[in-house]
Amino acid sequence: MDINRPHDTFFKQLMSDPAVLRDFLKMVLPRKVLAHLDLGSLKVIDTEKTNRKYKKYYLDISAQCKLEDQVGELYLIFEHKSYPDKLTLVQILNYMAVVFEQDIANGRNPRPILPIVFYHGRTKFSLPTNFKDYFKVSADLKKYLLDFKVFLFDTWAYENEDLLKFSQNMYLTAALLLFKNIFKDLKELKPVFKQVLKIETEQAEYLLNYIVMAKDIDENDLNQVLREIGGNLMPSLAQRWLEQGKQQGLQIGLEQGKQQGWQLGLEQGKQIGLERGLILDAQEMVLELLIGKFSAIPVQLEKKIRQIHDRNLLKKLLRTGIKLNNLAEFEQQMQQLIKNGYEQ
Repeated sequence: MDINRPHDTFFKQLMSDPAVLRDFLKMVLPRKVLAHLDLGSLKVIDTEKTNRKYKKYYLDISAQCKLEDQVGELYLIFEHKSYPDKLTLVQILNYMAVVFEQDIANGRNPRPILPIVFYHGRTKFSLPTNFKDYFKVSADLKKYLLDFKVFLFDTWAYENEDLLKFSQNMYLTAALLLFKNIFKDLKELKPVFKQVLKIETEQAEYLLNYIVMAKDIDENDLNQVLREIGGNLMPSLAQRWLEQGKQQGLQIGLEQGKQQGWQLGLEQGKQIGLERGLILDAQEMVLELLIGKFSAIPVQLEKKIRQIHDRNLLKKLLRTGIKLNNLAEFEQQMQQLIKNGYEQ
């Protein structure tokens, strides 16, 4: 599995909740900016955009809200990064251009766009946040260059103690702590587990699932840390989560595959874990093929592929993807295969 995928998946899962996104914006944006936003009207929207050449663009999260002091809307785009990516601002610029293009095509004035970068890498974010700062030219020339500035949220700018005071939304607080510490040793995640004790079970499972998806963790080490933090509550949560994983074919502790780098599942429940691991491998192979050929794929298509648990169907989709050079045709053939009797 691509090292960025579990981070991106959890970020999208977290910020797709309008209440969480609203609380995040309230805490990070400057007050002078917040004064112009009607966050009560905030809604998360589809990130897929297509330009006139039918090329599709995606970012991690898109949202829009009304402006308090004038008629109109503000478009917000969020790009999540777990490593310093020099192309981040180029990706944002491409997406902004497509939004403007679609606004004009729909007979409206281009909406103002606020770009936000959420970063939690292993080192402090050190890339430019102003687009024209990528160009090493004289100041006389630079003032004529295209420019925009992104709002940067870098977890390196906060200590754990700062994040604990960040918001009254305990799920958001725990998630931000986790993003900040995800690359550290398991025992250093204790502040996160303490927050997990305070939130509802479903959200706690989201956090724990992200941990085991993003880190190569020994089950015994995980249980030991949970036991130290939560007494009987956390081990029981982990056990219920384990049993649920066995019954539904989900992985809750992942062992990195030695040959292919794929996740093969826990030793506990070897047969179930291995079968689920093979299914995950097949899903990832299809997704990696499509991303390699088409640069990006729609979020809904990724969800559909991850819902397929028939390995024979996934093998057919892999062969189909190799043959085809048109994503729309791939989706049509996938739907036809499912319609013809493969179980999704």
